[in-house]
Amino acid sequence: MRLLHLTALGADEAPASIEFGSRLTVIYGASDTGKSYVLDALDFMLGGKALRVIPEAAAYDRLLLGIQLSDGSTVTLSRSLRGGNIGVFEEDVRGEPTRLPDQTLLAQNRKSNQGTISQFLLADLGLTDQRVRKNSRNELQAVGFRNLAHLCLVHEDRMISTRSPVESGITPARTAERSVFKLLLEGVDDSALVAGEDPTQFRRVNRGQLEVLQRATEQVRRLIADAPERPAVLDRLAQVNSEIERTSEAIENALDRRDGLISERDDLQRAVRTERERVSDTATLLSRFMLLDQQYSSDLERLTMVREAGTLLGYFDSDVCVFCGALPENQNPGHAAYETAQLAEAVETEIQKTTALKGDLSGTIEGIVSDRGDAQARLQDVSRGVERLAESIRSLDEQVQPIRDDLSELLARRSELERYVILWERIDELESLYQEVELATPDTPESVNVGIGSHTRRDFSAALRRILSDWQVPGSADATVDFDGAPEIVLEHRRRADRGKGMRAILNAGFSVTLSEYCLEHGRPHPGFVALDTPVLTYRDADSSSRQRGDELLSQSVSDAFYASLTNDYLTQVIIIENATPPRIASPDCSVIYFSGTAGIGRPGFYPAQPPGDA
Repeated sequence: MRLLHLTALGADEAPASIEFGSRLTVIYGASDTGKSYVLDALDFMLGGKALRVIPEAAAYDRLLLGIQLSDGSTVTLSRSLRGGNIGVFEEDVRGEPTRLPDQTLLAQNRKSNQGTISQFLLADLGLTDQRVRKNSRNELQAVGFRNLAHLCLVHEDRMISTRSPVESGITPARTAERSVFKLLLEGVDDSALVAGEDPTQFRRVNRGQLEVLQRATEQVRRLIADAPERPAVLDRLAQVNSEIERTSEAIENALDRRDGLISERDDLQRAVRTERERVSDTATLLSRFMLLDQQYSSDLERLTMVREAGTLLGYFDSDVCVFCGALPENQNPGHAAYETAQLAEAVETEIQKTTALKGDLSGTIEGIVSDRGDAQARLQDVSRGVERLAESIRSLDEQVQPIRDDLSELLARRSELERYVILWERIDELESLYQEVELATPDTPESVNVGIGSHTRRDFSAALRRILSDWQVPGSADATVDFDGAPEIVLEHRRRADRGKGMRAILNAGFSVTLSEYCLEHGRPHPGFVALDTPVLTYRDADSSSRQRGDELLSQSVSDAFYASLTNDYLTQVIIIENATPPRIASPDCSVIYFSGTAGIGRPGFYPAQPPGDA
């Protein structure tokens, strides 16, 4: 990632712009010329919260920051001087935009799903979705670009601060800043860590749980305020269960008897249906046979009449035979007597046969009448049996009903006693849980090695010595980084925090450049640029008073070597903000900008006019 330019736009003003050198940019000039404003503006464009208001910016309303991304493409960030969202143009824009941005990003992270400038920049660095440890309990947080900003944008107060160069000075962020430093050096985040519990939060939750348990216990005790004590409840429950068992057994026996009676009644009811069918069948047969008997009687009467009529017919003399219809010429002598005798014989034979059939039928009818009587008698017997059984069942039901009522009362009583038992058990559970919660302690975080590996420590310290040696910093051959606790530079057995502000500044600058160089050389994520505010405090004003104050200012040779080294072959893009005039720098990859602080003399500051008193 490379910074290309910082440009301010105003409706009726010419753009105010700074072109950054691809290797080195030096912005120098007297105090109060607005040099630090450039560093503030860079931080603002990369997601900082607010940009201080200066009078010279009144005519301007927007800042543009051109950036070359890691894939070689160019984007321009656009943001109002008053803050708010950041627009992204996927091209190099240096004037008033003629179209809407390709993306609009939030400047700070929020819970919404909208994109942020942090996500945009981290995606280019390959740090998307990385998580780091933020406290001693191993709780994690997502890496944001603000976790990196203080490592590449170093203001003057942090340059000479006695704090570790890794820390921004925000106390709650200290652990996360050290974790991010470890991530940059080793390329592995802390997602695998198992978090412990916050003791303060745990105690607060624990007190709340105890209060809830206490209230719940009191509420349950109120429910059994009128109940007997637990031993009495258990004894009474045992008695009720015994009574329920006896009563249930009595009901069960009665029901078994009732089932037997019902079975007998069902058998008799089937017999009733059978006998009724038999009585009905015999009645039907008897009716039919009586009709047949009547028919036989009618037939006998008719035959008797025919026999008597035939006898009388024999006395009549007629031409034609009344019996066979023969003509007189066809009749033999005595024909009439013969025919009369034949008729009488035939009729007698028919009368005898019909009389025999009638006699047989009379016997059958007598049998049917007898069967019907028997069936009717049996029907009466079984019907009376059904009634007796129905009465027995009703009587048994009447006997069982009081027992059922007693059982219902016993079951209701048992339910009440069991509820008391459950409530007593609930009190035991709540009191046991209360003791358990009262004795509970927060889970401690898993013991993990959160330090930086020895190989990385050695290589990083070696890279720092090499850079400090290039800058001719006194004692650089003995320089090392102490990684125990907050990373700190140790020079000639003295910690950076114990040195004068001049040495603290140059060592901080060395640390920042070394971190960028180390990451770029080892393929680790880093923005690839550093902006340093007053990294070299030289002897330009050195006198006895400054030495007495312990400023430990550096010689001009260190400043010369510092700038000479930065114009050579570093991978890092460096932006220097200084008061002192730098050595002559003649390189096409470097840019030197002088802020005069005086209108009409060169460039007064970032904006065309610079008021007195602006830093």
